Amino acid sequence: MTNIQRAAAYIDLGILEENYNTIRSKLSPEVGLLCVVKADAYGHGAIEVSRRLESLGAFYLGVATIDEAVELRTSKIKIPILVMSGIMPWDDVSTLLQQNLTPVVYDFDTLARICEMKKDFQTPLRIHLKFDTGMGRLGFMTDDASKVIDRLKGAENIKVDGLMSHFSSSEIRDDYGMGQVNAFRKVTEEFVKRGFRTKVIHMANSGAITNYPDAHFTMVRAGISLYGSHPTLELKKQLPTRPTMKFTSRIALIREFPAGHALSYGRTYVTSKKTKVAYIPVGYADGYPRSLSNKGSVLINNNRCSIIGRICMDWFLVDITDLNEVNIKDEVILLGESKSDVVTADEIGKISDTIPYEILCKISKRVTRVYI
Repeated sequence: MTNIQRAAAYIDLGILEENYNTIRSKLSPEVGLLCVVKADAYGHGAIEVSRRLESLGAFYLGVATIDEAVELRTSKIKIPILVMSGIMPWDDVSTLLQQNLTPVVYDFDTLARICEMKKDFQTPLRIHLKFDTGMGRLGFMTDDASKVIDRLKGAENIKVDGLMSHFSSSEIRDDYGMGQVNAFRKVTEEFVKRGFRTKVIHMANSGAITNYPDAHFTMVRAGISLYGSHPTLELKKQLPTRPTMKFTSRIALIREFPAGHALSYGRTYVTSKKTKVAYIPVGYADGYPRSLSNKGSVLINNNRCSIIGRICMDWFLVDITDLNEVNIKDEVILLGESKSDVVTADEIGKISDTIPYEILCKISKRVTRVYI
């Protein structure tokens, strides 16, 4: 069995393009679209995904780390790249300049560091400044806007290309979220008043694209929606993007067991009747959640079949007793569509008590990516 038969993630770049256009249709023509490709494009493969997004006219790409950005530059990706986790204390700032990368700056220590280095820059370091309007994670406090501006005065080799913030709960529209929008607007107004006219102002992520059109400003950031998953069912209705990934395996073995037989680790499943079992050569080492043990389901020959017993590192078991015709090598859809049904990352996330982001990001390198 070749690796592509054992486990493959098929990435449909045509659906990715459809999703990009669906998101774009929700925006005014003058609003740019940053496409988030961090974490290997949420498990989809950052290089291939970025190439397609660049060809579609994406305004920016968003990554987490400098290493992720360098990988894209090495692969000849030319469009602006925002390093959203910023400059770590151990990062070499010269790499940002050499690779034409734009880091996010969100704390005074980092701001002081680059201001002290500015005389050594051969070209201006372009940055986005992040303000904490209520997320409580990264960002200057909004009351510090004037202090940030004072620190940047005279820093000729540092160019503030963007201002940004982040919603704490963009999946719902409420007074707290609107308070964040208003707080960020005051920050942008302070920068204009003090003579800073930044090219890019952004706050809205996937949820806010539909829930907070007031926060579109000059750019929005599309992440999970670009890959066809959604924080809530209501957002799926408002922004109907489709899953771009189909994660499959094949049946490697079929066995039958009598009633009363325990299956897999911990004997958590005991057959109640004569049971036909399919063995699938995928496990949590491939990023398939162990939390789906005795809970999840897969699609085999357009039928939904239950996972039984504990999911192992390299295997899991499926009850195929009720299938009329099933054979070794038949395709098993762990994530994606058959002709009559679909298993989504949203569904798996709900069963696993997590979010679709984690499900997609954890599909491991052991699973071959195939691009359509």
